[in-house]
Amino acid sequence: MNASISARRLLGGAVAVGSAWMLTGCASGSADSGAAADRAPLVPAALSARWTPPANATRLVDGEPGAVFAAAERAAESLGFVSNRRDAARGRLAAARRQSTGFDGARQDTLELTTASRAPGVVEVAVVFREAVESGGMVTSGLVRDRASYDVFFARLAEALAPVPAPAAP
Repeated sequence: MNASISARRLLGGAVAVGSAWMLTGCASGSADSGAAADRAPLVPAALSARWTPPANATRLVDGEPGAVFAAAERAAESLGFVSNRRDAARGRLAAARRQSTGFDGARQDTLELTTASRAPGVVEVAVVFREAVESGGMVTSGLVRDRASYDVFFARLAEALAPVPAPAAP
């Protein structure tokens, strides 16, 4: 019995030492510790990149906040999105479009839009596209990082903001 108790104590001590080593890592006072510190944030950055919108998702637009929000909503509708939540006073819009496939699966794209006044006559428009794909009972989702999707949206926004030419006089 004493042998099993001392084996448990020995095993418990080894687990405690191993856990402490895992928690402290391999930090040492060597000259290479600066290079190790540069590599340390790699994992959190990779994980946070999944939820961080791409840099090309935000643009400054000339116009009044209400007009820019209305134009952004029209741009989203022209791409097939239907509004789920709309708060023009706060400059927020959430919209979705669902695409079904002929087989076992579907895809849903969502758009999250925010407008904010940055200066008189300048509005920041931030848009984030996400996609969810269902196939075989599994659902995967993530940010759309393809720049083309954002470029198309902002091109449609520019069209929606363009002044309508006056009809020519007869």
